[in-house]
Amino acid sequence: MESAEDYLKIRVKPQQVIIGLLFYRDEWIGGDLKYQDDFMAAAEKQGCAVIPVFANSQMGSSKNEKSLSKAIRKFFMKDGKPIIDVLVTTMKFSLTGTGKTDIGTLKELNVPIIDAYTLLTPEEDWKADPEGMNAVEVSISAALPELDGVIHGVPVAGRIKENGLLEYRPIHERIARIVSKAYKWGHLHRMKNSYKKIALIFHNFPAGNANIGSASGLDTMESAVLLLQKMQSEGYRIQQIPDSGADLLKSVNSHVTNDIAMMTDKQYEESMKLSGENYQDFFSELPVAVQQDMEHTWGKAPGDVMLDDDGNFLIPGFENGNVFITVQPSRQYGMDAVKLYHDPKIPPTHQYLAFYHWLRDVWKADAVIHLGTHGNLEWLSGKSVGLDDESYPDIALNDLPNIYPYLMTITGEGIIAKRRSSACLIGHLPAPIAEAGAYDELAELEKTLDEYAQLKRGTSDISGIEADIRKLSVAAKLDEEVHYDESEPFEDYAAHLHAYIEELKDSEVHVGLHILGKAPEGKLLLDCVLQILRLSNGDIPSVFELWAKKYNLTLDDIQTHPDEIYEPLHMTKSQLMEKIREETRKVISFAIESMQQEDCIEQIMNLPEAQGSDAWKQESNKLLDFVIHELIPSIHRTSDEMTNTISALSGQYINPGPSGSPNTGGAGLLPSGRNFYGADPRTLPSPAGWNLGVKLGDRTIAKYIAEKGHYPENIGMVLWSGPNMRTFGQDIAEFLYLLGIKPVWQKGSLKVTGLEVIPLNELKRPRIDVTARISGLFRDTLPQISKLLDQAVMMAAEQDEGNEENFVRKHICSDAEVLKAKGKEETEAWRTASYRIFGNAPGTYGAGVNVILDTREWENTKDLADVYVRWGGHAFGKGADGCFEPELFKKQLARIDLTVKNEENPDSNIMSSDDYNAFHGGMIAAVKSLSGNSPESYVGDSTNRGNVKIRTVNEEVKRIFRSESMNPKYIKGLMEHGYKGASDLANRMAISFQWDATSDVIDDWMYDQYAEKYALDPEMKKWMEKVNPWALKNIAETLLEAEKRKMWNAKDSMKKELEKLYLSIEGTLEEDDDDDDED
Repeated sequence: MESAEDYLKIRVKPQQVIIGLLFYRDEWIGGDLKYQDDFMAAAEKQGCAVIPVFANSQMGSSKNEKSLSKAIRKFFMKDGKPIIDVLVTTMKFSLTGTGKTDIGTLKELNVPIIDAYTLLTPEEDWKADPEGMNAVEVSISAALPELDGVIHGVPVAGRIKENGLLEYRPIHERIARIVSKAYKWGHLHRMKNSYKKIALIFHNFPAGNANIGSASGLDTMESAVLLLQKMQSEGYRIQQIPDSGADLLKSVNSHVTNDIAMMTDKQYEESMKLSGENYQDFFSELPVAVQQDMEHTWGKAPGDVMLDDDGNFLIPGFENGNVFITVQPSRQYGMDAVKLYHDPKIPPTHQYLAFYHWLRDVWKADAVIHLGTHGNLEWLSGKSVGLDDESYPDIALNDLPNIYPYLMTITGEGIIAKRRSSACLIGHLPAPIAEAGAYDELAELEKTLDEYAQLKRGTSDISGIEADIRKLSVAAKLDEEVHYDESEPFEDYAAHLHAYIEELKDSEVHVGLHILGKAPEGKLLLDCVLQILRLSNGDIPSVFELWAKKYNLTLDDIQTHPDEIYEPLHMTKSQLMEKIREETRKVISFAIESMQQEDCIEQIMNLPEAQGSDAWKQESNKLLDFVIHELIPSIHRTSDEMTNTISALSGQYINPGPSGSPNTGGAGLLPSGRNFYGADPRTLPSPAGWNLGVKLGDRTIAKYIAEKGHYPENIGMVLWSGPNMRTFGQDIAEFLYLLGIKPVWQKGSLKVTGLEVIPLNELKRPRIDVTARISGLFRDTLPQISKLLDQAVMMAAEQDEGNEENFVRKHICSDAEVLKAKGKEETEAWRTASYRIFGNAPGTYGAGVNVILDTREWENTKDLADVYVRWGGHAFGKGADGCFEPELFKKQLARIDLTVKNEENPDSNIMSSDDYNAFHGGMIAAVKSLSGNSPESYVGDSTNRGNVKIRTVNEEVKRIFRSESMNPKYIKGLMEHGYKGASDLANRMAISFQWDATSDVIDDWMYDQYAEKYALDPEMKKWMEKVNPWALKNIAETLLEAEKRKMWNAKDSMKKELEKLYLSIEGTLEEDDDDDDED
């Protein structure tokens, strides 16, 4: 038909949800329409109407053919408004990338777009593959469509070859699922807000009342209050708006949560419930393999988790009008350590599936909001991409629309949420950060060093001030970072000390939490702008580099030599840096305050702080114009986060946008609030990513040689997805470069088309043997990269070079001989010996170490090493798609000289999440256990792409401890956020303990300071008892565990104070429970 109106008259009934189905013209011409027919039949069965439209979206097609934009406007719209409620597309690649349509057209259509996959393989192959979709399919059917802002669906057709022709065959069950999903999204588009029932789900990890609303960088409770206010103003039926986040938390805790130990009789009796019989009926409809898997782990349905005496499931949460406010269940409730050691593929509990079943089928939710980064739904076992009916995220969520406000800097995890839980992401800003500055004894020491730098130029006796510096340095416990040697000139020592303090001052520190949809204001806005401007943004220079230029210096010169005197102003360069900070703050502050005035820039350039040469003023004008007309307006659009969350609930299209940190020269990533995407894996590493990787590799090797006197033969690298997407492949590039291999790029597109060997005379060093522990995200989102890295290892090993020139060949040849002696054929022995890419089994995630540490059911480093090997001992590469090779992994770990994990995101650090320690700390523990020696362990810091630094893990932990963990800016910033701030402080304590357990990096004096500032300080104690007593209990418990395990030699008096505190807070919580029962 040529007219959508004619079609609607024949096929569509009033009030039906109308689904637009978009597929390739070639399928129509070739009569390849089986899956489309099946889709239409499934839609009719579910009460939906479908407008099926074929079109040509390919580049290079005839200009006479209708463009995709014209087809969309002609068949899916009328008078500029959509006539469909949701669009399902089976087209591969990016619709907008071909030039046949654009984001403007999709925004004009303004309905959700669901991506349905037509596979390149038969259904049987997809079903048998634990990964689901292969690397090519992931690129063209998942990664590239994300550029269009799609919501991921499931496979709808497999491809077979019959009679010499390729054709699609429908996957009936999956088509029914995607039709149901499309119906739900379309229903949101059509339905009045007052009738919609929405589940608001708080994450809870680690499970317990101390961590309800766990979300990286987000004040979840305050965000939820603002969200409820906005929903009410949009017509959603909400009975009561909490006065504050604390008020909302009180309501949450007055009902059933995941913390069974804290549950009262009243909560038990008043809880929402799902009958065991109802669950049995639901469970019996699941695939037999799923039923067997769950009952093998959790016993016969309904199991024994969160049941009342009558066998009914307790459902956490409470109703507030048409909003159900709840807590996501733990996926491994009460799991014992033995099972966790041996089975990383553990299914969720019966209670977990019962919870989502109740939301959808009993309470009748129309959509769910998972608030913040991140929950556990998307990490349940099952296929990686292209989920089937045996994949647990698909079983749990079913067809429910999933709106997911998510931290925009956490790229890889966000992509997994999109692909494995069909999430419509709403990217939000990171927590506010600022320069750490100096405080307490560090500030006093810096002042004394400035005085010393001036005095040493004269003839006065400086032995007294030198003694003061030593005294202050010793008191600040700085001797490990800046070694003092009496035989060396004191001024050299003072210079190193000065430079170290300047590095600490220049470090980023979190100064609070983000609130969804709320743009930073006042001082937070000023800090936000300055942090974005501290690095160059394209052709916009760094504000600090520009101000250094004003004084005819470079920023690096000032910060590297803070003890030197800047003669024109008779001050140290450290003092000059402070002057630059003050001047830039004043100038940018003035810009913020006066940006509405037409002559704003002219006024600024008349300020005393903005005087310089004509050329300098021209550059300053450019920077200020950018700040006033682009940057600040983009920050003010933070309100889009809330607006777009509401728009998603209304079944509208959410604009796509790139992900990453605005604080790494990424001002162009703003505004927030978009459905973010990652990088095209076919382009990794990019030339820029390669250059960054080479820098990291060279500096890593240089540091190792400086410390050990020789090259490392074996390096263990932790590779994650997100950092490589944000840096366009820096870690991938470093891995290749260490091997002496480099990418080959296609001209124009810059896709990586192959690899080539770097000759030794160009490399100027040996080829280093590298073993990678990739994350599950890396495996899923960058599948072809694992094969690329494996190919690089093989290429390096095949070079005819000596053992001292090629450590890769040296080790593989040796290992292959051992395997041949054990009976393996030569080709197989060589292949097995060359595995260097290890990770989780397909469909599983994590390193396991953090899970075991949380259970407290471990005794020594060997226990941590065992779980690290068990969870990560699967080999990837040519002929190996996750085959379990634990002995080979152990052998590689045992010979590692140096472990490396790079960090490139200033919005998080290795103390921000337990994943950093689980992967990198876990590797350190495994190497230590298997070799008997502690490896060297480095953290590459590329947060400033132009000034890459390499630190040991010990140095990095202490840098963060001094610049952030003990910094009043950090502590007071979190205290502004009540419950969530206390929760984050408790988690910082727990993560520090975990790093110490794997890597022995927390000294006694650090534990002392944690105890003094986080637990025993009267003001802190009083505040925590009020806002989050569970967090205070956790802090005391963690410190006492460290003492019990002899990780901390605590003073008797401090130990007794902590024991007293723990018992006191435990008693208070029990009394509160009793009081609740009496109410």
